[in-house]
Amino acid sequence: MRWKLIIALLAIAVLFAGCQTEKPESVTSEKATEKVKIRIGLLPIEDTFPVTVAKEGGLFEKYGVEVEIVPFQSALERDAALQAGEIDACIADPLAVILLRNAGYDVRIVSLCLGATPEEGVFAILAAPNSSINSVKDLEGRKIAISSNTIIEYVTDIMLKSYGVENVEKVEIKQIPVRMQTLLAGQVDAATLPEPLASLAAFRGAKLVLSDAMMDRSISQTVIVFRGELVDSKPDAVNAFLKAYGEAAEKINANPESYREEFIEKARIPKDIAENYKMPHYPHPQQYPKEFYEEVHEWAVEKGLLSKEIPYEEAVVWLQ
Repeated sequence: MRWKLIIALLAIAVLFAGCQTEKPESVTSEKATEKVKIRIGLLPIEDTFPVTVAKEGGLFEKYGVEVEIVPFQSALERDAALQAGEIDACIADPLAVILLRNAGYDVRIVSLCLGATPEEGVFAILAAPNSSINSVKDLEGRKIAISSNTIIEYVTDIMLKSYGVENVEKVEIKQIPVRMQTLLAGQVDAATLPEPLASLAAFRGAKLVLSDAMMDRSISQTVIVFRGELVDSKPDAVNAFLKAYGEAAEKINANPESYREEFIEKARIPKDIAENYKMPHYPHPQQYPKEFYEEVHEWAVEKGLLSKEIPYEEAVVWLQ
């Protein structure tokens, strides 16, 4: 009888031990399947469209990451939210990233967005409708409206320098719609505008002088940016985001016309030019090239915008 009692007690002990080990495994499993939430700040511009397609098409969920799109109307507001930790990511230009890191904020480029080739450029220098400017050389000594210490001024400087134009009078007009109207009114000789306002200005009579899409190399890019904290702590989530983004880009590129109506709405393409507006080609996520970065960084140094060096290896990561 004693042996039977001992065996029964041992069986109960083993069963109890088995129950004890099942609970932590269940908790671990729940944690492993818990989705990381990423809040990404987006402007209503064509560069950000694949994020919208990925979100609406359930691609982020497919790759196991939760994404919330936070809309912004200005880059200034978006960057402030990124600095405050109110958003985890955004699509911006590399100059903005360099300036944020110079100010002490740990933000990193995780992928190229637009600008793998010159044809993906979105900036243009246009002359006023009744101006005598007909070529890049004619810009010498003329008034050109820009926004100082931004990607607009950077692109302007690189394009003009490439054609040997060094003497222009820069007129500061930060608000892009105001800059376009000032150009169309002939109050400046020329202006640098991003798409789609560059195409709209041309439709309304401004003369296209030069665009970055006409250059022999890519001089302007947009990039996908994440806070460094998230890159370090949740690299798999960042990778999942990029995989979903890449699949969305492939879908758009494969059949752009099927996305035109939504693209026109999300990118706020003016009705006057919507029908014939060229759909962008979105490159697959890829490491932001060092030569692109160094050209932007060198310009920022020459302009006196940096108090320290911002090494490529610290500002750019590639997790895939």
